[in-house]
Amino acid sequence: MQPAAPRHVYLNLDAIRGVAAISVMLYHFSPFLAAGKVLPSSYLAVDLFFLLSGFVIAHAYDRKIENGMGFGTFVAIRLIRLYPLYLAGTLLGFFYLVVKNRLIPAEYMPISEIGTMLTTGMFFIPLVSDAYHTIFPLNPASWSLFFELIVNIAYVAVFFLLTKRVLSTLIAVSLVLLVVVSIIAGTLDFGMTGSTIISGLPRVCFSFFLGVLLCRSMTRYQSGLGFLRRGWWIEAAIALTLVVFAIAPAGGARVAYDLACVVFVFPALVVVGTIAPTAPRLSGLYGWLGRISYPIYIIHTPLLMIIAGAGKAAAIDPFAHHPWFGIVMAVSVIVIADIATRLYDEPLRRFLQRLMLRKRAVA
Repeated sequence: MQPAAPRHVYLNLDAIRGVAAISVMLYHFSPFLAAGKVLPSSYLAVDLFFLLSGFVIAHAYDRKIENGMGFGTFVAIRLIRLYPLYLAGTLLGFFYLVVKNRLIPAEYMPISEIGTMLTTGMFFIPLVSDAYHTIFPLNPASWSLFFELIVNIAYVAVFFLLTKRVLSTLIAVSLVLLVVVSIIAGTLDFGMTGSTIISGLPRVCFSFFLGVLLCRSMTRYQSGLGFLRRGWWIEAAIALTLVVFAIAPAGGARVAYDLACVVFVFPALVVVGTIAPTAPRLSGLYGWLGRISYPIYIIHTPLLMIIAGAGKAAAIDPFAHHPWFGIVMAVSVIVIADIATRLYDEPLRRFLQRLMLRKRAVA
């Protein structure tokens, strides 16, 4: 197994991830922004997230696991990274439903049902039922985080079996399954409902393990891609990300387009982001985009429900005031995500990391 490259921060990949997270938010805010879908292919951002996750996790942990990092330590580190903001988003969704019961009695939901959503949500247990529009009703975007944790656990559990040959086989099998499922569904936009939850497995496995393989292969191919070190390649890659999300083929072309993006375009974006230099004047912006990408993604849907619900309770029809209502919503989420990162997520994660290190030292 090839060791990962020396540890450093991939600011370009941070920028791509941040742009993708904002794109998903705008996609979900479409009813408040325009008559149609905004960036209608932004659901593919999830596949880009999985790919980036595989690359970055392999880069950060391959060598550490080879040097003795255990299963429990790895899982604890991942939970510390992901759970605080996930919990915040889940509690925001709970708060929304409880307040909605008081302000809009006509849409009352039994407390027992809300309690079930909260309990299962806090423990990452999906609600696989036709009664719910998503497997995590309090925070719909959490469905991809559920798959992220599954594939993270699989990665560390079978780490020493993941040779390049095994990875290639796993990627090939996942791709075949992904093609079959996407043809049946007519799109790659699946995995978030009880009826499509199984289909989400090849979706996450293909992109995540492709990211791992890309990371382990980069040192071999970097010398032949030296031309990427000159010019505006990363800016072009970021622009291409938005173009990909803006195009929406109809009919049978939808599946071909989705698969082409996941199989060819997104890996190319990661390669460019890995090799192309970061302009010093943009490094701060790219780092910031990376910091707020996960907060935006994991809290934007409950915040959407809260802000839109507040407008409805105040007799303000948010659908009749686009695009201004949607713009205010989007800016508010970005500001809240930034504040939550600085005042809640990062301090709490530092505390939990110190606590984990102290327990390991005592043990």
